[in-house]
Parts: sequence; C-alpha cells; structure tokens
Amino acid sequence: MTREEKLAALYQGSTVYRPLGEEDSILAEIAVGCSWRKCAFCDFTRDPFGLIPLETVRKNIQTMGELGVKGTRVFLLGQNAFCRGADELMQIFGYLRHYLPQVNEISMYARADDILRKTPEQLQTLRELGLTDLHIGVESGSDTVLAMAEKGETVFDLQNAFQMLDQAGIGYLVTSILGLGGRHLWKSHAIETARLYNRIHAKQIWVLALKLFPGTKLHKQAGQGLFEPLTPREMLLEERLLLQTLDVQNCFFMDTTALNQYTLAAPLPQGKESLLQAIEQLLQEGAFPGLEAAPAPRLN
Repeated sequence: MTREEKLAALYQGSTVYRPLGEEDSILAEIAVGCSWRKCAFCDFTRDPFGLIPLETVRKNIQTMGELGVKGTRVFLLGQNAFCRGADELMQIFGYLRHYLPQVNEISMYARADDILRKTPEQLQTLRELGLTDLHIGVESGSDTVLAMAEKGETVFDLQNAFQMLDQAGIGYLVTSILGLGGRHLWKSHAIETARLYNRIHAKQIWVLALKLFPGTKLHKQAGQGLFEPLTPREMLLEERLLLQTLDVQNCFFMDTTALNQYTLAAPLPQGKESLLQAIEQLLQEGAFPGLEAAPAPRLN
C-alpha cells in the first residue's frame, strides 16, 4: 500500500466532516455519526452511530506517527466526538502525546449535553492534556425553535455548558442556522440567538442557511405545509436582525451561505458595520445570478 492508501484506511466513515478552520488539522477518527440522531433538520440522522474501539484508535494514531504525519493540531472526528467519556478521551489524548508528540492542540465537535455529563474537574484535566476548542452546534437561542427542531437541548443547557467551558479555559466555536424558525418564528429566532451569543464568549460564530434535506422531518413538514421555509433573501433579512442585535467581543463572525453564493466574514465588534453594509448592498441589488428575483419580503 502507498502512504496515501494507508492513511485513507484509517477512516471508517464514508465522508469526513470537519469545520472550516480545521482544514490544516490532523484528522483522527474516534467516533462515527451522531449519538443524538433526532434533529428534525439534520441529514446526519440517517448515518449510523458508533464509537471507534480504543485499541483501534491507538493503532491508527500509531500509524500516523509511523507515517510521519505533520501538524501541531488534531481534530478528532465524529459528529459529536465529545460524547465519549472523559476517561476514554484522556486515554486518546495520551495516545496523541505518545505517537504524535508535536501535537499541542486538540479539538472536536460536541453537544451541550456531552459537556454537561462531565465534571468541572474532568474538563479541567482535559484542558491540561491539550483540549483547546470545541465546535458546538447551537442552532438557535430560542427554546421554541430548539424544541421544534427536536434538538434535545434547551437554552439553559447551552448556557450552563458554555459556563463550564469558560471556567475550564476551553474555547468554543458555535454554529447557528438561518431560517430554522421558518416564517413564523424568524424574528424570535434571530433576536434570541443573538441574545444568547451576547451572554457567552464564543471565539467564532458561524451561521449557515437552512437546507431542507430529503428524508428529514423538517423536509416532510415543509411538504405538508407545516413549516414555511424562508427564501435566501429572507434569510439575509434575518441575518441582518441577528447582527443588529449582536453585542460580542473578540469573536469572528462568518456566513458562508449568503444568498447561496456569497461569504460574509469579519471580526466583531469592529467589523459589524461592514457586515451590515454588505448585507444592505446585497438586499438592494434585488436579483442575483443563479437565483430567481427575490419576492418582496413577507416576513412579519
């Protein structure tokens, strides 16, 4: 086998999912799929879930070391890899220290309940062993929207989880979904999500436009008229409201799905006005390449 074939053989998942910003990270698989698998909007619900056996994880990391994999940051794969118990994560961090001694930063996806199941002492130990960041899908700061999306978490859960991470010195990057509240809840979705972000200390806010994946519960509800999705232009109006309400410090804001073709990105708070100006410019243009002319907004 070639070196590339040996590396490719280390991954069980058919697709590698990692956030933007982790493109230069070493990718080590410790789980596949999501342990929750109930979100109404999520395409991952159809993926099987499983934890990679610890001995397999050890051998894979050993192979990476033997093949001379370079890099000082590792992203541990799995849709919420932090669901693993603290003791198992500590063992995995030990494998990284032994076989990839140059690594000094570790990150992964997590749900709020994955964090809440760990003690403050366990989080502190994981931080001392190299855990620097968790990528967390907040989706919304509205309890109504979270319940409708069947996220399995509340705003109270999210706030408690972020407070625990703050106390442990673990950074976090959050994601929310434009349009998740549909036409009826767009205002509360935008405002309450911003208010939640104003109370925490995220290093990055990444917003994504809702995509209705065939086979998901939300896609079926939209087909039945039970959920009214926003147009790309209406999502931009929602994003404008979210930004207008945001009051955060030392945070990078990013939208890679504006009107399905643009990226908006800037540090906050200094880049807030430039982001709002860019949104206004896009809204004023009216029609966009590859899209039908946007109708007059029907939001209320």
